[in-house]
Amino acid sequence: MKVKIRDIPSEGLELIQSVSPSSLGLSEEDIHVSSPLTVKAHLERFEDTVTVRTEVRGRYSFICARCLDTVEDTRLDVFDFDYPLEEGMESLDLGEDIRQEMILKQPMKVLCREDCQGICLRCGANLNKEECRCLKIKNGHQVTGPRFEDQKDFWRVTL
Repeated sequence: MKVKIRDIPSEGLELIQSVSPSSLGLSEEDIHVSSPLTVKAHLERFEDTVTVRTEVRGRYSFICARCLDTVEDTRLDVFDFDYPLEEGMESLDLGEDIRQEMILKQPMKVLCREDCQGICLRCGANLNKEECRCLKIKNGHQVTGPRFEDQKDFWRVTL
């Protein structure tokens, strides 16, 4: 997203663009964006500095940290930038700064819902959708499935 400095009037410049993630330098490894991004930028020039406020709206796909289901989310992120103007500088490229801020703004851990039960570490069942297939309680005793018959004493937990 390049902007010519001479195109910024004294009252500021408002830009709205729909951009693909790849045009900002984003790859699938960085962020999984499932729709084009809408970037709204307001630029103002103050003597030897250009200040930019950007709003980036998009639909993102994440993987739940507990159950590994796909989670879709529409987000609006706001970023502020200051660019000192240097002699001979003709334009600003906002793309790289927006890309870096978007990566830094991504959550470390995403849950499909607050009470996500995750997956069973033994049988891999998604506990949000089905019961665990490896251990069941019958008459107060643990009963294992046929594939765990040889290991039933190993899994027995005593408190």
